[in-house]
Amino acid sequence: MTSLKTLVLATTCLYAASTSAWAQEATSSGDETNTRQIETIIVTAQKREQNQIDVPINISVLGGARVDRLNLDELDRLADFVPGLEVQLQSLNAPSFALRGITSDGGRSRVALFQNGVAISNVRSGQSMAIHDMERVEIVKGPQATLFGQGALVGGINFIQNRASLRGNTGELKIEAGSYNATKAQFIGNVAVNDTFAVRGAVLLSARDGYVENLGNSPDLMGQDTNAVRLAARWMPNDDLRVDLILNGQKDDSTGTQFKSSVFPPAGGDLSPFTPTAMNINGDQLRSKLGNDRDITTATAIVSYQLGKNWTLNSVTDSRNIVSLEAFDSDGTELNLLQFGLVDKATAFSQELRLNYNADGRISGFFGVNYYKESTSQLLRFSTDEAHLQALFATTIAGAARLSVAQIEGILALRGVPNAANFDNVVNPLRVSALGALQGNIIPLNPAHVEQSYGTTTTETRDLFGDITFKFNDKLSLTAGLRYTEEELGATSRASLIRGNPALGGLSNGVFFNQVFLSSQPVGVLRQRDVTSDGAYTWRLNAAYRLSDDVNTWLAYGRGRRPEALSSSTANPSGFVVVTEELYDHVETGLTGFFFDRSVRVTSSLYYGEYTDFQTSRFSPTLGTFITENSGNATQYGFEFEGQWNLSPTAQLFGSYAYNFSQYDDTDSAGNRLQFAGNSFRLSPEHNASIGLDWRFPMAGKGEYYIIPSYTWKSEHFFEDDNDPREKQKAYGVADVRFGYEPTSKKWTANLSVQNAFDEEYLIDAGNTGGAFGILTYIRGMPRMVTAGVSVKF
Repeated sequence: MTSLKTLVLATTCLYAASTSAWAQEATSSGDETNTRQIETIIVTAQKREQNQIDVPINISVLGGARVDRLNLDELDRLADFVPGLEVQLQSLNAPSFALRGITSDGGRSRVALFQNGVAISNVRSGQSMAIHDMERVEIVKGPQATLFGQGALVGGINFIQNRASLRGNTGELKIEAGSYNATKAQFIGNVAVNDTFAVRGAVLLSARDGYVENLGNSPDLMGQDTNAVRLAARWMPNDDLRVDLILNGQKDDSTGTQFKSSVFPPAGGDLSPFTPTAMNINGDQLRSKLGNDRDITTATAIVSYQLGKNWTLNSVTDSRNIVSLEAFDSDGTELNLLQFGLVDKATAFSQELRLNYNADGRISGFFGVNYYKESTSQLLRFSTDEAHLQALFATTIAGAARLSVAQIEGILALRGVPNAANFDNVVNPLRVSALGALQGNIIPLNPAHVEQSYGTTTTETRDLFGDITFKFNDKLSLTAGLRYTEEELGATSRASLIRGNPALGGLSNGVFFNQVFLSSQPVGVLRQRDVTSDGAYTWRLNAAYRLSDDVNTWLAYGRGRRPEALSSSTANPSGFVVVTEELYDHVETGLTGFFFDRSVRVTSSLYYGEYTDFQTSRFSPTLGTFITENSGNATQYGFEFEGQWNLSPTAQLFGSYAYNFSQYDDTDSAGNRLQFAGNSFRLSPEHNASIGLDWRFPMAGKGEYYIIPSYTWKSEHFFEDDNDPREKQKAYGVADVRFGYEPTSKKWTANLSVQNAFDEEYLIDAGNTGGAFGILTYIRGMPRMVTAGVSVKF
């Protein structure tokens, strides 16, 4: 693998290429004889339209045409071609976005996610949206609070959908079918009703059976059924006013996430993550099968009004509603052991008003206000067979009785308790209460214990922000931005026992004789806390120096902030503690430009950053929820490179490389040794690379064939911050290839795609909720997938 890594990295650097920065078509701009030139991409990362080369930050862009051409219809596949970005999709409810080794999961957002300029990262169950009919995706790296809000601790991702166009009537129909009964149909239509009003519609119907065989009582796992619809309208009565309305609706139905047990193999099976698993669902998990039902509806209104020559007033209004029901089997076995049902509901409203200013390019910038309000509720139901759970906690029970497991088994055997030797046998457990039997009471254990917790959160944020760029001359410019934020946070939680042990009157469990397993708080007592955070500032300062018309260099310094968070705790009478804000100071220098008569495009940067009061998240079995904790300080530095080389008018080479060092410091600011001292961040491969070739074969007036092979590679990385060697993925690479034909008329195309062509076996996660109980589980990556499709334009 070392030689393969060396080859991939050397090739990537040699050819200076990347899909992430790929322009639309490599045609000449002003020189019709040179068809190898690369066009500049227009981006809006700085809240105004700019050539990408003019933006003094590290930004990767995937245009909608490139997303379609490379078949990047899943978030994790899209990330393969963006240096420094990792996306872990284990379920609709729990995606993880990691930018330069910093994950967005747990606590407040670090990687700001936007849809059409609207923040969507705060509500985790609404982060994974269908990718269809896209204009482009912009990935901005480094602290960008001025641009994306304080959630952009390490950057932001903006998914920009196509809006209605006044340019004419167009339509397209795409149909695909493939492995695991995969089917996909997409329809896109745009109608210019008149010179001032247009509408656009986009429909996606996508389904696939599970690719992990399940021997339990639920369908095969990792299957997905998504229906998404979008309606967009544009009204432009004159050159000064433009109004866009975008309505999105999405309905998902998945067959559940694979959790393959690392301890208990299925009957007749083994512990390999890549062989069949056995996972079950019971009647108390709120759903008839494992998996997720989710409904998302959003409405976004974007208004731009020109106020004279230099000023533009912009308004972005958004409302969204999310309802999600998920059932998951955290132990990864057929045992009724760690069974969960989760109902997530969320509503969010945001309003941004912004004034943009541009004085003939000499001075440009914006300032504005933003209001955001979010309300969520979460019902978590836990069900289990007390006998299996008692065996799982046998060591804990023995410790509480100041005995060893063997001593308890011996005592119970002497007292004639049946199956006493299996006190700690999770698969074939003791069926009476061990603590009860030690006291001389034979108490049958309940095979259907049920408890639940219900919690709510509220977040209200108010921002003032401004950003200005001053051009000293044609070469040197300076950008400065500042954001001030105030927040109000609220949280409530209440635990309840739904079905206790019948032998104990249904009022407690028979294992520990308390009421519930997953909460140390009194049952039925409302825990509540409200916090108003102090106002906080985040900023950026960027300098750009133009070496030539085609090459720009920049230096950036910024501060990112992950706000305070409310986290469940028994240390406070309210049931919640305030986790200290996390700060990130970051410096970065980079270069972007075109070379060799604009046939080569390169973007690269070096960065260094320090974290104070780094926050981590883990599942607490005693609280029955994920909690956020302060884990001390950390350091990060790295290098990123991406580019494109148009070898000829028909051959385009692309690739990327990222080196990232993200590690906890040995001590905190006070000199105390940290819990994760010297550990690497989760989902943080030290190296990752991609390379590919888009090669077209013209057929003398009949059209063209094309082939697009690509290869992505990642070095070893951990799935948890404790760096348990059992929760690690070794270095691996995945090869894809796409074939196609397009006639000269361009009225239709046909394609064949092979993902993971060599059927590489790899993990996307390890540990999971089962890991918190000492029984790690694994989630495998996607196997080889073959799809064929055709699209027709009209």
